[in-house]
Amino acid sequence: MNRLAILLIMLCCYAFAKANTTTIQQDTTIIKRKSYEATRISTPPQIDGKPFEKIWDQIPTGGDFIMTEPINGQAERKTHPTEFKIAYDDNAIYVAAYLYDNEPEKVLRQFSQRDDIDAQADLFGLYINTYNNQINQTRFFATAGNSLGDAVVEGNRQDFSFNVVFLSEVSFDQKGWYVEMRIPYRTLRFPEKKVQDWSFQVFRRIRHLNEEYSYNYIDITKGVNTQYDALLTGIEDINPPLRLNLYPYLTTIHDRLDGNNSTNFAAGLDIKYGLSDAFTLDATLIPDFGQVAFDQVVLNLGPFEQLFAENRAFFTEGVDLFNKGNIFFSRRIGQTPTGASDIDTLESEEILENPSSAQLLNAVKITGRTNSGLGIGFLNSITEKTEAVIRDNNTGTKRNLITEPLTNYNVLVLDQQYGNNSSIALVNTNVLRNGAFTDANVSAMALNHNNKRATQNLRAQAKMSNRFTITGTETGYATELDWRVTAGKWRPRLGHFFVDRGYNPNDLGRNFRTNRHTFVADLDYVQLTQQGIFNRYELRLNVRHRRAATPAFHTGTEVSFNPFFITKERFAFGLDINYNTEFKDQFESRIEDAIVRYGAGFFTGGFISSDYRKRFAIDARAGRYKRFNEKEHNYNYRISPRYRFSDQFLLIHSINWRKSNDRMSYVTLSNNDTTSILSERDTHSVENRVTGTYNFNNRNALSISFRNFWSRATFSKDFKELQRDGTVADSDYTLEDDFNPDANFNIWNLDLSYRWRFAPGSEMTLLYRNSMNNFDNQGTIRFEESLGTLFEQPVRHNFSIRINYFIDFNEGPQWFKT
Repeated sequence: MNRLAILLIMLCCYAFAKANTTTIQQDTTIIKRKSYEATRISTPPQIDGKPFEKIWDQIPTGGDFIMTEPINGQAERKTHPTEFKIAYDDNAIYVAAYLYDNEPEKVLRQFSQRDDIDAQADLFGLYINTYNNQINQTRFFATAGNSLGDAVVEGNRQDFSFNVVFLSEVSFDQKGWYVEMRIPYRTLRFPEKKVQDWSFQVFRRIRHLNEEYSYNYIDITKGVNTQYDALLTGIEDINPPLRLNLYPYLTTIHDRLDGNNSTNFAAGLDIKYGLSDAFTLDATLIPDFGQVAFDQVVLNLGPFEQLFAENRAFFTEGVDLFNKGNIFFSRRIGQTPTGASDIDTLESEEILENPSSAQLLNAVKITGRTNSGLGIGFLNSITEKTEAVIRDNNTGTKRNLITEPLTNYNVLVLDQQYGNNSSIALVNTNVLRNGAFTDANVSAMALNHNNKRATQNLRAQAKMSNRFTITGTETGYATELDWRVTAGKWRPRLGHFFVDRGYNPNDLGRNFRTNRHTFVADLDYVQLTQQGIFNRYELRLNVRHRRAATPAFHTGTEVSFNPFFITKERFAFGLDINYNTEFKDQFESRIEDAIVRYGAGFFTGGFISSDYRKRFAIDARAGRYKRFNEKEHNYNYRISPRYRFSDQFLLIHSINWRKSNDRMSYVTLSNNDTTSILSERDTHSVENRVTGTYNFNNRNALSISFRNFWSRATFSKDFKELQRDGTVADSDYTLEDDFNPDANFNIWNLDLSYRWRFAPGSEMTLLYRNSMNNFDNQGTIRFEESLGTLFEQPVRHNFSIRINYFIDFNEGPQWFKT
């Protein structure tokens, strides 16, 4: 393995030298930036998707698009030319696009809802950079199905959680399809000066030809797309408007569980206020998250907690700046109270109430970036005191126990951009809990550096965590250093990642595996342009060498090979091949410095993905893992067919089947928690998911989301004791009468929702939610039997109505302004 690692490092160095030579040759050709002059108008056009009014006749036309994929750099087809016009006045930017097609009946136009730009529909996009820094863009999209989308971009990171209110309409005739947009200045951040210095890009995707085009040439083999913007000139004498948007909401929720009914009403307000031309304040007052998507809960038998994706809009919109340094995880805000799982009661006591989450009282965030490229982000959230209620059954008295005190969460980010799409950031997170509970503070420095030719990238991070407990301060450190080539066909990567024992950012972040060094060596061969029958393909060779930090020892090495191919007909396939040496697990035993040894093994798998443009398409993946000299072996497959009944109705079903046999696993601790008891464990899980959307139009949609997850675990009763060297020996341990490690877990979630966007930025949502779950110790139960026990459980029925209304202070009635 050491020789293989050395060989791969030598190959990386060779590829680095080759990439440098190739790049120097490429740099002799300078990419020309096109320029387009926008026209000031006095009368705005009607936004109806028909850009044929006389107002558009006086405006210059932009055209001569260039293909980005699949044949990078090729001129646009004469049968499919693209043209656009841009105008402006004191209030907004106006865009007209003429997307010609000699076979308009072939234009795909699947209906979709906001931001679903991957639907099977042709796509038009306008990208605006109001600082002309070749780093940031605000993107506005329109599909041939008359749906719209918007996103903010920094480098290659496209964030669709960004949502603003703009107008977009499309139309068709025998020559093709057309787009009109009105983009108010309140959707953009730009400096207050006489002549604006902007750049832009125009994008077109032709689905049935599988082709993409841009106005200014983009070399997809080098750098990032934001570096290839054209210049947008002529925009003068405009002023940043007062950016004050209000989003009041009303909601009512009726809940029924096991014969108990409750109805609640709530109202609140979200505010978006432009503090200046560059900075925005977002606030949510009396937030309500009753309609967020359900969590993907599984049977968790590992040493770490299960984490869930963030679904709350306030914490997903415009938070890219807060992700610098990777020390902020927003689901910690309002999480399960830290003391909820560790409540001490007397024999005569029982827990009547134990809330599963802390109530969020309010949250505020400020984000923006100055003309000099300094990005500033500040987030503050407060959760209220949470208490469990405990009753003494002998006396009937009740007492309250604080499981989470009043808590304040803070995040501060300073991110300075420089050079060619590079940045350096300082990030700090802070958690203050009232009373004698633990406080925490984590800081990080993060560097993201690209060379002038945008052919190499270097990332570095240094982090420090401090937790202030009643017994003292706990401090830990983590570092990262990661270099890679980002241009050319050969793309090597070298990296080192270190986490010491004490590093713990988990009060407002996430990291579980500590005391480790990870050495990374990758070598990728990428063909990003069309070659033979392939649109593109990649061959990836990766090595991961892992060591414990203190005491130092080798914990394992992995080598993987992952080829990926996609044909001209949009059929994708690939392989997953992985070999690992003996692995020393530092965490399975639940005892510090007690490792569990697992033998070397080999994984083989692969996947296919068919053409989504067809009515029927399928994704499939399968794999098998086997340890060479041990009994453990695993199988899995996932099949996900999808069928598009019409441009309005799409249905997707997926089944995920997994089975793991004879894995040596943790059972419990014995001998006053000094001995780890293990046994061979069999697990089997089946997950079924159904998602579907019927789009009446781009403003009305009926959606269904269903998930059933089942998992069982059976432990061998031939128990073993973990030895000091990580091996196991026979044990005389026997199960106590009240303890059974076997598990059967089944959960059912069904969401049926109707959404109506009745005005720009305003929406009404009706949601019916049906859920039930069951956990017991029937480790040998079959899937169909587990469903039977699940259906014996009480069913929660939840019905809610929520209305959000958008109010723009600039366009409100005069009395409201006053």
